[in-house]
Amino acid sequence: MRRRGGGIVAAGMIWAAGMIWAEVARADEAIKVPDVVVVGMTPLLGTGIDLDKVPGNVQVVDPAREWTKAPNSVADMLDGRLGSVSTADYQGNPLQPNLSFRGFNASPVLGDPQELAVYQNGMRLNEAFGDLVNWDMTPSFAVAGIQVMPGSNPVFGLNAQGGAIVLRMKDGFTTRGSRVELAGGSFGRATTTAEYGGQSGNMGFYSGVSGQNDDGWRDRSPSKLVQGYTDIALRKDTLDLGLGITLGASDLSGMGGVPKDLLDASRSAVFTSPDNTQNALVAANLRASIELGDSLSLQGNAYYRRLRTATHNGDATNLSDCGAGPHAGTLCDANGNQVLSRGGGTIASGNTGAINNTTTESDSLGLGAQVTREAPLFGRSNTATGGFSTDQGWSRYGSNAEIGIISPDRTVVGSGAYYDGIAYNVALQTRNAYYGAYLTDTVSVTDRLHLTLAGRYNLAWLDLDDRMGSGLDGHHYYQRFNPALGLTWQAAPWITSYASYSEANRTPTAAELSCADPINPCRVPNAFQSDPSLRQVISRTAELGGRGKVALDQDDRLSWSLAVFGTRNNDDIIFVNSGKISGQGYFTNVGSTLRKGIEANLEAALGRWTLSADYALVDATFGSFLQILSPNNSAAVNNVIQVTPGNRMPGIPLHSLKLGADLAVTERWSVGADARLVSGRTLRGDESNTMAQIPGYAIVNAQTSYTVVPGSQVFLRVRNIADSHYATAGTLGDPTGGIAGFGFTDPRFLSPGEPRSFWGGLRLSF
Repeated sequence: MRRRGGGIVAAGMIWAAGMIWAEVARADEAIKVPDVVVVGMTPLLGTGIDLDKVPGNVQVVDPAREWTKAPNSVADMLDGRLGSVSTADYQGNPLQPNLSFRGFNASPVLGDPQELAVYQNGMRLNEAFGDLVNWDMTPSFAVAGIQVMPGSNPVFGLNAQGGAIVLRMKDGFTTRGSRVELAGGSFGRATTTAEYGGQSGNMGFYSGVSGQNDDGWRDRSPSKLVQGYTDIALRKDTLDLGLGITLGASDLSGMGGVPKDLLDASRSAVFTSPDNTQNALVAANLRASIELGDSLSLQGNAYYRRLRTATHNGDATNLSDCGAGPHAGTLCDANGNQVLSRGGGTIASGNTGAINNTTTESDSLGLGAQVTREAPLFGRSNTATGGFSTDQGWSRYGSNAEIGIISPDRTVVGSGAYYDGIAYNVALQTRNAYYGAYLTDTVSVTDRLHLTLAGRYNLAWLDLDDRMGSGLDGHHYYQRFNPALGLTWQAAPWITSYASYSEANRTPTAAELSCADPINPCRVPNAFQSDPSLRQVISRTAELGGRGKVALDQDDRLSWSLAVFGTRNNDDIIFVNSGKISGQGYFTNVGSTLRKGIEANLEAALGRWTLSADYALVDATFGSFLQILSPNNSAAVNNVIQVTPGNRMPGIPLHSLKLGADLAVTERWSVGADARLVSGRTLRGDESNTMAQIPGYAIVNAQTSYTVVPGSQVFLRVRNIADSHYATAGTLGDPTGGIAGFGFTDPRFLSPGEPRSFWGGLRLSF
């Protein structure tokens, strides 16, 4: 594996040498580049360079082109468009997907490694506790543009191991007029969105709100979501000032995976319930940019976020009757110890369920500033940016478990009493302080050859304060400098090639540090047990590729991109499922992991047709020998499985293909179809690859829209036309839930995909 990564670097060095030699021979030649796309090279708004100078396969998505596909979230929008993006429905709710890009995660699930940095107008969206990304708290209707920056880009700070996702929001200068959308469809779904944008002199104002209700297609799975976004901006002379306010509240039922034999009997079934997550967010983001001269500018950003998350999960426990003796008729744990309720009372043996409750309150503050200079260097075009940032977070995490009885339909009915002891109760306060200083410089060696150098120094402190004892107390410190180097070469007006090398790191989160003892596994996201230290994860990425555009005639055009990449993570951190109960385990460093692959994209505008094809091969594997506890794996010996280099990592499909076609039948009527083809995925808990994969699937969707009168459109969307049965995620667990009466035997817990559904509505613009 190491030789393959070295091969990419060696090929890049040979490529670079050849390009420099060619350019020296014709340094005075100039090529006129037609369309210029500006790409932001830092998290802050206000600066950017031409895409043809960027040494990476940057992908830009325009939400205005995706609205008829009715995406559930920004993550769903990216999944429908980019081959190297996939989503997995571990939570069982379409508004809470796990997003993977090149095999790296941005997820709302506590326990998933967070390996992508996500920004909204310069505000960091990775939350203070766990670095989670809550896609339901991002108002997708207010997103004006999305940029996906690949590779271990150091400039974007911590968590940018696989890249960064940068959201640019709407404002009154770019969004004019009013829009109202009323839509509804299958399973009781209904949504209303209203927004307005306008400009008065130097002032711009934009505001929008969206509300959604959904009964859910699975049993007992209703959801509600309200999102709001307002932007006030001032543009005067050399000053650009803006304030964005984000509000969100959600009440989501996520039914998660079910044993395969239960899924075969009913695709809408749930294993245990309730399973509920409630989020509430208030965030404000102040941004500024000022021109200090013809070539010098200053950008700044400050934000505050307050997020409150509450979860309620009904589960079976691993408790059972104590048996004969003085404790007969009461509950004992697996070691024969009697379990008590708060106040010291015994628990009757029929109470084998628990409603696990968690509450997380996080306050985040961030500040960043940078200086950009766009002026020739030694007579050559040069853009240099240097800056710093700090992200501070304070979190209060608490969990408890209500004693319950499991009903015949596996619903846990609470008793009002709670389990006692640290195994069921946690009170934890955390403080994380992240600091970073960065520099990126792109200089044109010739008119065709461009060199980019970048680097960032990261410093992180994490403090844990156990409010119920001292078992979780800890102070952790991490620091690292990450470099990056890249070259681009414009061989012809229709082709640009590039090569790059970059490094990034992420530090263990408070959640990972609080659940890192294999002897005392915890139940994510419900309880934490111990606080041994973990090492930070270091990522190194090499990439080669090319892209280009071809104008076939005045109206028709063709664009393409092709990239080969490889990333090695050292001291990677994963969650190991080690208990008999699904979701019980611990975090650990696992040596090295590898992601390598290919991205290929083709887009064409041919007359009335708009076509797209986006393919990705993402080979995510372990690079070290490991022994992992996995008691529900059929190949386990003494509950342990053997992982060898080359075994595929769970949850990441090897092949993904996204296809799209839209036809403007008339000036008023358009029709389109798109498809997602995804190969199989390895189950969590089967890191040894000894069990059958989750089968791959193909989903075909179609949509149409018609303009009744100017500014008035009706639309219809059909998802999963063939009503295919498929699953997007899976893990191993105990199908009995510790209760033989459940009657299930298959340890594979699968998260089923949505059946055929319809969505339609009316959009008014004025």
